[in-house]
Amino acid sequence: MAYVDLNPIRAGMAKSLCDSEFTSIKERIESKSTDLIPFGKGDNDLPYCLSSYIDLVDETGRVIRDDKAGYISHKLGSALIELDLNPDTWIDELKGFKSIGYSAVGTVSQLKEYSQKTQRKWSVGIRLKPALE
Repeated sequence: MAYVDLNPIRAGMAKSLCDSEFTSIKERIESKSTDLIPFGKGDNDLPYCLSSYIDLVDETGRVIRDDKAGYISHKLGSALIELDLNPDTWIDELKGFKSIGYSAVGTVSQLKEYSQKTQRKWSVGIRLKPALE
């Protein structure tokens, strides 16, 4: 899967995972609903976390290979930064999904946009980490 997801980058057609048109990783990053086999702990799921797979592909894509035209530049931030997520607070935010019941994580503007799209109001007491505000 990682080999195929990196094809546009290795061919020099894309500079980042989010720019890699027609790949499963782009679909997984951008779509809330997909026909792809999900990552997770279910019987039919791929037995990994999506964030771990994104990190794996991101790191692999940064390796410069003599036999390939392209790579992900070390000047670009990690995939988490590219997705506007703070790597310093991301793990704490992920823990909140299970233990606290978060339904979304992001910057204030991203959460406001999500709230409008889903027509949801945020529960009292759930706050963003200061680094995300």
